[in-house]
This record gives sequence, structure tokens and C-alpha cells, in this order.
Amino acid sequence: MTKITSYPAEPSDVKHFISAENMKNDHHLHTVLTFENHLNIATLKKAVQLSAQKLPLLLCYFKETSNGASWQESVSSTDDLVFLVETTTPEEEVNQALIKKISTENGPQIRLTVIRTKTSDQLVIILNHMLADGAGFKQYLYLLSDLYSKLLENPEYQVKLSPGSRGLKQVFDQFSRKQKQEILTKQKNQPPVQNPKIPLQGDANNPKIIWTKTSKQQFASLISYAKKHDATVNDVFFTAMALTIHQVTGQTAMSIDCPVDLRKYLPKNRTPGITNLTANITCQIAATDSLTSFEETLKIVKKSLQPQKNSLAALRIYYLLEIIFQKKPYAIAKKASEKLYSIPKTSFTNIGIIDEDKLVFKNSYLQDCFICGSLKYAPFFQVAATTFRGELTLSTNLHGTSHDHIWQADFLQKMIQQFPQI
Repeated sequence: MTKITSYPAEPSDVKHFISAENMKNDHHLHTVLTFENHLNIATLKKAVQLSAQKLPLLLCYFKETSNGASWQESVSSTDDLVFLVETTTPEEEVNQALIKKISTENGPQIRLTVIRTKTSDQLVIILNHMLADGAGFKQYLYLLSDLYSKLLENPEYQVKLSPGSRGLKQVFDQFSRKQKQEILTKQKNQPPVQNPKIPLQGDANNPKIIWTKTSKQQFASLISYAKKHDATVNDVFFTAMALTIHQVTGQTAMSIDCPVDLRKYLPKNRTPGITNLTANITCQIAATDSLTSFEETLKIVKKSLQPQKNSLAALRIYYLLEIIFQKKPYAIAKKASEKLYSIPKTSFTNIGIIDEDKLVFKNSYLQDCFICGSLKYAPFFQVAATTFRGELTLSTNLHGTSHDHIWQADFLQKMIQQFPQI
């Protein structure tokens, strides 16, 4: 009898699973890659199959018992992973492919749909967020394109890939005993969370992903503004979002969640496995703050975010969960995770630059690519940003009513209108 391989679930896996159980989001990541010509479907299937060596959880299902949670190996053919849709209405089919759901409990944990017209392809990929964060998803896309290119050159190409570490332990191992003690004892000096009243009704049966782009010149101007004001691009994004929320709700007090990448703590020569390595900080704006101009609001945002960016306090919840999942029964640890991990209902995530030099599918010119986050359930609301070849894409995802989706699209346009011009 063939032995079934099992992989332990990380606390971060359980955290994302709970978010779906509690109808916060569908814990899927999404991307659309637009090509000027056709991909080789047979080669793409081979590349996906090979990529599972690096991320074997792609071909697993999530299993919970009273004793714990794990990923169990299952049998999946490439026909369960890669789908081809030939159409004369690509925009409609892309939208439909983007809202497909992955079954965490049955697998597989990835779905690729090639939307094909007579001359070109668009590749829609959905990945279970339990497996990776935005940086991990980019890591997977780079791997997939590399394998595709090598297989196109040599259909018999074989490689042995090491999965690498998925755990947050690899981050905490970089800290001294004194730093770990500081992580456990240092409390965030943050005011209570203020969730602005975003006017979303929600509709669990009507998911939609909405995105819009800025010109290269507009994004270049935003970067120049950030440098001129000793700020990061992320600071400028949060300023624009805060001003837009203030504009559309009339509220000043707000808390906006900000994911931070913990890979910065790893040694420069170490590449982790494809996984989730993020923590969260919060952009806090008080009712007494004056959001009278972009420059003044940027100062408020910087004052809130800057002290948190390199503070070990952001790691406390994650370190506690690592300890709890090690020492307590699974049921207790899961309840602790649900209680300890709580973020504002409004969030902004900057997934960052998609490196065109690392995302190359041989013989197919990639015209455009963007990544967006999970499909939220109201009242949760998120805007995501990615950049490809100097062009910014903003997106927002929701199970919502038609009115909600119109409101979201309008929100993105209002946010872009807030961007400073130089």
C-alpha cells in the first residue's frame, strides 16, 4: 500500500482557515496574466505538476481532527489544475474565472484557467491564501514561469525541488533570547480600533473583483512625491486611502490594517519556502486629527506607521500562537487563535512590485500582470496594490450587491484622484 504523505499545518494556516469559517474572506489569492499570444497548455500542465515539488500542499487537502490539523496528500491530475476556455468574450470569462472557489477540504489548492481568444491568452490563477501570502504568491509565479520556460526548451526537463521551511519559526530563530522576551512582554501602545462605517450591504452569492490602473506617469509622480516628503510609497497609499474614507464617510477616526513582510528578518542568503510570513500593524487616525490636506494627512500617517514598522511588538501575537499551538491541545489553540488574532475591518495591502525579469514565459510576451487579495465579506473592505512595469493596479474584492460593486469602483477612482501630482 502506498503511504500517504502528511504535512503539519502551521498556525498561520489555521488563522486563514478561521477567517473563511467566520465569513471574513474566502482566503484565496488571485492573479491575471495577459499575454499577446497563446501559451502551450501541455507545457503549462507539466510546469504546474513540477511546481508541486516546491509546494506539495498544492496537491493536498486540509484535514482537521480533535488532535490537530494537517495537509494530506491526495491524487490530482493536471486536468484538475489547468482549464482552457476558448471565447470571444474574454473580459466576461476572466471575471468568471476569478471568482471560482477552491475546496480547502478536498483540494487541489490551486486553479489555473487559460482564457483564450483567436490571438491571445489570459491566465487566471487562484491560490489558497493558507499556502502563501502576496510575497509567497509572487515567488510561486516566478517558479512556475521558470519551469514553463525550461520545459518548453526541453520537454523532458526534470528537477528536484526542495520545499523549504513554511513556518514562522524560521523568523523567530533569528532573535536572541532577550529579543524573544521583548516580543512576549512588549505591548502595542495603540488606541482602540476604530472601524469606519463603510456603506456595504454584502451578498455572499455575488462575488466580484474590481480593478483599475493608473498611468506610468501618475505612478512615477507618486514615487517622486514620496521621496520629496521622506516617505515610503506605502505611506502615500495609506494617506490617499485615509482621505478617501474621510471623503466618502465623513468620518475622521479610523483604523486601517497594514500587513508587513517578516522576510526582512531572515538572513539575506536564505530563501524560505512558499508560505505566509506576514504580521500586521495598524494605521491609526484619531477623531481629533485634521485631514485638511494630503501633506498634513501624510504626516499623521507617518507618525502612526513609522514607529511600528521595525517594532517587535507586531510579532507578539504570532509568537504567542507558535507557543500555544506547540503546548496546548488543538481545540484550545484554535480558539486562542480566533481570540488573539483580530484586525481592523478596513485594510490596505501593498503586494508590491511584480518583477518582470523573473516572470518570463518563454516565447510568450507578458503584456500585463496584477495580483489581488481575497474576496471579502461585508463589512470587511480591502484595497490591494501591485505594480508591473511601472504601472499601478488597485483592486478591491467583495461578495456584495451590485450597488456595493459600483460604490467600490467609485472608491478606487476617488482614491486615485487623491494621489499627489508633481
